[in-house]
Amino acid sequence: MTTSRYSSKGGKSYPARHGEPPPMSFFDREWPAAGGARFDLALDAVGLALVGIDEERAEALRARYGPYAAAAHAPIAVHFGIDERPHFIEPAGELEFNPIWIACDGTRVRYLGLRVAGWFDTAARDGRLVLASGGVEPDLRAIENYLRCAVAWDAASRGGALVHGASAVRNGRAYLFFGESGAGKSTLSAVTDRATVVSDDLTLLLPRPGGGLDVVGSPFRGTYEEGPPVVGRFPLAAAFRILKGPAAEVKDAPRAIVFGQLVGNLTFVAEAFGARPDLFASVEAAFSKVPLRHLVFRKDDSYWDAIDAAGL
Repeated sequence: MTTSRYSSKGGKSYPARHGEPPPMSFFDREWPAAGGARFDLALDAVGLALVGIDEERAEALRARYGPYAAAAHAPIAVHFGIDERPHFIEPAGELEFNPIWIACDGTRVRYLGLRVAGWFDTAARDGRLVLASGGVEPDLRAIENYLRCAVAWDAASRGGALVHGASAVRNGRAYLFFGESGAGKSTLSAVTDRATVVSDDLTLLLPRPGGGLDVVGSPFRGTYEEGPPVVGRFPLAAAFRILKGPAAEVKDAPRAIVFGQLVGNLTFVAEAFGARPDLFASVEAAFSKVPLRHLVFRKDDSYWDAIDAAGL
């Protein structure tokens, strides 16, 4: 399975490129550790550790991830190395946004980005990240793309998801707002003063004991920078496919349609459902008790009035 990620944010569509991550035989080579440091990322039950990273990059990652840079229980231990080549994907001659190619081999996922080649196994809890030496992409962004992918798969393996969607917490309950780039997730987040925004781009969901899902605070907040990072878990009250319109309104829609739209926003994982139908079944079960609706909104936070009027 191959995929190429691209962005249409701001109404500009960048062309997708297709390719394949290297086979596992590529990783038979032993890259020396870049240093003796370790970086840990803990997002509730989801966790990763970069082992053998140099202290300078580890410290930069700790500063970037703040309260999430903590030891996790049974993290995926990812061995870090540096490759002498400048990049793994030849840069395009035109504007593009972070091409990422993945391949699913059961519980193991192979990954390739502009400057990172790697793999991780959500069952064996190990992996490899090799960073190319060139400057075509900043170090931390290249590493973060890999981390996001690993978090998405680790969440999916636990019955959760990493959704291309905004989220906010109001009165102790969380709400998810999803849609493609340009749908208005950042706008919807920016205009509210009635809720605590968790993210305007990627939202981590994990199963709640006894059923249902929780929104879990993560560092993947997108462009939203107001207020401190959100840490903790909050019960998901409802999920909305967002649509722009002249007046705020919650609209009923066939559940199968809204769920299909949601599945299209399960970043990094949706393309693998053919190879991993168990993951699709897990996501379907996880959302079975979550109300799914369409939400029409305008450039103010009157959408909360519409959500309240709908009893959600």
